[in-house]
Amino acid sequence: MRTLPAGEYHDPAVHDTERAAIFGREWLCLGPAAAVADPGSYVAETVAGWPLVVARDAAGELRAFHNVCRHRAGPLVDDGSGTCRAFVCRYHGWSYELDGLLRSARDSGLSDADLDGLGLLEVRVATWRGLLCVGLDPELPPIEAWMGADFIAQCEAFAMEAWQPTRRLTHDLACNWKTYSDNYLEGYHIPCVHPALARSIDTSTYAVEVHDGWARHSATARDGTRATGTWLYHWPNLAVNLYEHGMSIERWYPTGPATCTLVLDFCFADTSEAAMEGNHLDVDASERICTEDKAICEAVQRNLAAGAYTDGLLSPRHEGGVADFHARVLRARATEAARQG
Repeated sequence: MRTLPAGEYHDPAVHDTERAAIFGREWLCLGPAAAVADPGSYVAETVAGWPLVVARDAAGELRAFHNVCRHRAGPLVDDGSGTCRAFVCRYHGWSYELDGLLRSARDSGLSDADLDGLGLLEVRVATWRGLLCVGLDPELPPIEAWMGADFIAQCEAFAMEAWQPTRRLTHDLACNWKTYSDNYLEGYHIPCVHPALARSIDTSTYAVEVHDGWARHSATARDGTRATGTWLYHWPNLAVNLYEHGMSIERWYPTGPATCTLVLDFCFADTSEAAMEGNHLDVDASERICTEDKAICEAVQRNLAAGAYTDGLLSPRHEGGVADFHARVLRARATEAARQG
């Protein structure tokens, strides 16, 4: 199978299409749900160009909205997490209850009739096994159906909900989100790009098992034992790496035609002072791999945009995950085009 054409990794029109066709049509993870555990807590993040905010209201219900005032599109809160009793637009001071209802159109001179129906624009929100997810498409299936029974079964042995978030790492990458996805979905590059990882596993055994909307990575450790943990990918941009003592939640999303953001949240079962020394070593190892991936993905992106390379051939031995990903990208764009008529 041939790769996607190089131009699709930096074309603004493709970026706009994928933003709607993929990120506007799937559940998107915002990291650990612990950030919105208490009434009044909120988390805000801009995902694929959409500013979003999730809050737990006074009744304890999770609510999610576009982080956009209905007056003149001002921001309600900055990206990040915090607590509040109401959302107050930082532009002109219009305020909203945490359930999205308009509380006050400060000094506007507008009548109640004028303001009728001007609550915040709501989006779908759900939690699954300690992960917080949002969806812009009102027709999305429930989160469990979207995850899929087989993917869920891979996670059953791990106490994900009980693990405590301890650290977040964010990387801004000068590459298209698909460039990073391609890299994540194969182990073919490990001997060339990740020397420390290559010393710890037998890279000849590295495999990516492709399933319906998800994939599982596996490898044998150098000492002949099975490498511990379960490394899972879920379309379109989520990786959940599970171990006996904790996990990392990895997600990436476009910020432009040739840029993306990678976010990793680390959660551990034991966050005592004694345990955190070992936990920090795990985070450091992950950070080293991310730094190596960032360097190679940005180099690939520069070559994709240079004009000499048009497309390539995928290795049937190593790049089945990449092939499946490319097919899903093309199907999503075709489905969106059909919706638009």
